[in-house]
Amino acid sequence: MTLLLSNEDAAEVLTMSNTLDALEELYRDLGTGSAVYRGRTDLFAPTVAEIGADIPAAHQFKTLDGAIPRLEVASIRVTSDVVAFPEVNGLRRRIKIPAATGKSYVGLVFLFSSATGELISIIQDGILQRFTVGAINAIGAKYLSRRDSSVVGLIGAGSQAGPQLAALKQVRPIRHVRVYSPTAGEADSFATKMSELLGIEVTVAESAEAAVTDVDIAVTATNSRVPFFPAAWLKPGMHLSCMQRDEPNSDCFKEADVVVFHTRMKEHEYVSTDFAETEKRFNFVMRDHPPRDLDWNDFPDLGELVAGKIKGRQNPQERTFFLNSTGVGAQFTALAHLIYNGSRKLGLGYEVPAEFFVESIQP
Repeated sequence: MTLLLSNEDAAEVLTMSNTLDALEELYRDLGTGSAVYRGRTDLFAPTVAEIGADIPAAHQFKTLDGAIPRLEVASIRVTSDVVAFPEVNGLRRRIKIPAATGKSYVGLVFLFSSATGELISIIQDGILQRFTVGAINAIGAKYLSRRDSSVVGLIGAGSQAGPQLAALKQVRPIRHVRVYSPTAGEADSFATKMSELLGIEVTVAESAEAAVTDVDIAVTATNSRVPFFPAAWLKPGMHLSCMQRDEPNSDCFKEADVVVFHTRMKEHEYVSTDFAETEKRFNFVMRDHPPRDLDWNDFPDLGELVAGKIKGRQNPQERTFFLNSTGVGAQFTALAHLIYNGSRKLGLGYEVPAEFFVESIQP
């Protein structure tokens, strides 16, 4: 039987603690080469969704995959998104449009058995994605930030910001957070919610720079497609944790004493010719991330850090920097396996006969 699992089912199983444990084991596997994944693939095509004549938009079809022999599973994550790139406060941002039935989104993880090749589960990816991104950056902080780090500066108060803090609190003794968001009222509601949820003091900063002044860990959790975090804000002893690669200025990569990427493997992007014409009209390259003048091979990755192949922080004064450069397919394999096993034990989900997903004709 193939088990269909919703975000609600995933939320019954996942905790930030078991997510961190599962992913730290995964990155040890990746660091030793016993787990494998491919670079992300993005297809961009025009969309007929009504976004607005003056806003660039696209249909972005994205896949990531990975296999973990230790768990005897492999997976592929598929997202089918309608995306737009509006300008907000002078900065270009990427937003997903809820264009599917009932104003919803489309994202699924397909989990396969390495023993039989069968599809054993299909899992909605929303909760899984939030947990995994928060946990990945926290693992970076565990190996790179000072052990006594207790004050966090957070830029961004959207859906990904909460998991960033929840995961950090698992690996460091966080007691105070300052949060900034350019969206009116967003930081205030976030501070109220997270103070109660995490049992720590969360206050609102008046600017991005004020949020990260004199903090131990600076976290960026935004959808900006224009870099905004300069190396001048990265002070001795601080750890910078960026949720995506468009947030830090280029000087951060040169000025930080230790820089670690999530992965050195870049995504592969393919664009239809008619969509390319749309890009010319807007004079804007509508990729998930605009190109940057960086050689990713110059930097170590998280697997090497967790496996002990490279050193992390060496002294309290070092300025460290972890960049969640792009996704790793195996991260979804690890959490899909965790959700699948937990759901089986709890009797969650909806079973579909496996015969729907196998065939007698050899392809």
